[in-house]
Amino acid sequence: MKLNLLPTHVSKEKQGRFAFVLSALIAIGCLALMIFMTRSSREALDAEKQRIAAARPNAQLAVATSKRADAVIAENRGLILNINLAEAMNKHNTVYPDLFDEVRKYIPNFYRISSMAAVPNGAESCTVTMTGYLSTFQEYADLMIALLRIPGATAVSRSGFQFNEPGVPGLIPEDQQGRIIRPGDPRIPDDPHDRLDQQIANAQVTSFQNAGGFGTSEAPIVRGAMPTQSTVTVAVVIAGKNIQTPNPRQTLAESAALWGGAPTPGQPGQASRPVPTSPQPATPPPGRANPGRSQDGEE
Repeated sequence: MKLNLLPTHVSKEKQGRFAFVLSALIAIGCLALMIFMTRSSREALDAEKQRIAAARPNAQLAVATSKRADAVIAENRGLILNINLAEAMNKHNTVYPDLFDEVRKYIPNFYRISSMAAVPNGAESCTVTMTGYLSTFQEYADLMIALLRIPGATAVSRSGFQFNEPGVPGLIPEDQQGRIIRPGDPRIPDDPHDRLDQQIANAQVTSFQNAGGFGTSEAPIVRGAMPTQSTVTVAVVIAGKNIQTPNPRQTLAESAALWGGAPTPGQPGQASRPVPTSPQPATPPPGRANPGRSQDGEE
């Protein structure tokens, strides 16, 4: 059995001395780190002040240049408006041809076009109206499906088809066979003598009918509907197409109204007024037509 007869303070004296030395070292390290951080911050602050001082002349020059540019723009606002208006009008020259070229790719071959027109519905859509000729009711039904393939087409309306396809009518006492006839034609009787009399009564000398302008001229003209065809008008609403035309008169009139006539550089009380620099779109005129090409390559 081993007994520790020494006092407790003897064993802890060495631990207290070690803790004192360690705390002194930590304090010295913190003081050195504080001095280093203070010096580094002062050097960084001095470097930023020097950089700001070096960049101040360029900033002042940029501000002066910006003010001068604003003054030049204010002095030449009419010229800027005219240039923007001319550029917008030149850019708009290809809007309708590009639209017609895109729509023409989706027109089926059985729909012979005689005219095409486009009218803007606003800044987000337009309506393309086509007039052409169809022969059968099946083509009339397929036309809507074909035109709905146009990119952005949201609605297709059609009108004008005249049903003239032959069919079997209901039975009557004179016609118990149900012979095929066209709408509006007289019924064909069963009795051979009555049928012969009907053919004699309806007999006529056939000649050139001059229907649709076919055969009247070799020059490229618009041909109308053939005797068995119908004139069909189709309207296609296309979303995402802005074909609004710039309106020079409205744009210049609004500019003159804002400035009260021709502006004079340096005139007091006008520097705070807004300067119109964008051309105004024209209000879509009703029934505006833009002729396109027919399927035959005719104008």
